[in-house]
Amino acid sequence: MKLTNLKSNKAFTLQDAVIAIILILLFSGTIASTTVTIFKIQAGTKVDSVAMLFVVQVMERIDKLGYTEIQDDTINTVVAQMRKDFSIPESFSLKLEIEPDEITKNLVKTIHVQLGYNFQGQDRNISIKTLKVKEFEGETNEK
Repeated sequence: MKLTNLKSNKAFTLQDAVIAIILILLFSGTIASTTVTIFKIQAGTKVDSVAMLFVVQVMERIDKLGYTEIQDDTINTVVAQMRKDFSIPESFSLKLEIEPDEITKNLVKTIHVQLGYNFQGQDRNISIKTLKVKEFEGETNEK
């Protein structure tokens, strides 16, 4: 009497299929989470570069303004004009602070530029200081 083999070696078993599906799900989950993380990092980098562009534009405008044009009483007007000229969104907070220098007898002002914004629940801030020097308007000793 000949015994027949009930198990065939020619096909996949249910265990083989389940293991293959689990491995595929693990690899695809890892790839998907890595892709999402990469997109978040890229989006954060883009927002940071846009914010830095705004700060650079503000700093260039401050360099073009004269010493007397930047005063405590006109700083809000200057900020409003910069927001309008550079299309800075309301979600970005822009602050300019003037710090007079007592040592140089009001010949130098320190301008503190702060740009704050929120991205993915994180508050981010760019802060830069620059000096504004009063130009001398006297006679020169050129010969």
